[in-house]
Amino acid sequence: MTTTPDTPSGDLDARNEWPCPGISPHPVRVTSECRALDWDAVPQGRYRVVEHTCSCRTVFYELISCCGLYMIHRVIRNRPPEHAFTGRWTLREAREIWRQVLTGQVR
Repeated sequence: MTTTPDTPSGDLDARNEWPCPGISPHPVRVTSECRALDWDAVPQGRYRVVEHTCSCRTVFYELISCCGLYMIHRVIRNRPPEHAFTGRWTLREAREIWRQVLTGQVR
């Protein structure tokens, strides 16, 4: 398993330093079979947020629509914040990957 910022070895996901508005889902901890996604520092163009996880965590995610395709945007609250993007999927593919992010199967 590749170490990502919110895996048990890096466990930023567990810190809760911001108030929780309680309106968005929280991704669960990664599973032992968690697959690592390939992250890039730059989006493929302008995008809009379709869904998002709660921003009360150190790491939060957004499902975004970008130039007709779908990607996942990961934000790590550092100073300055770190942004990473993955994917170029159809809506059907993106929804499946999004489900896997929420259930801890990929990160």
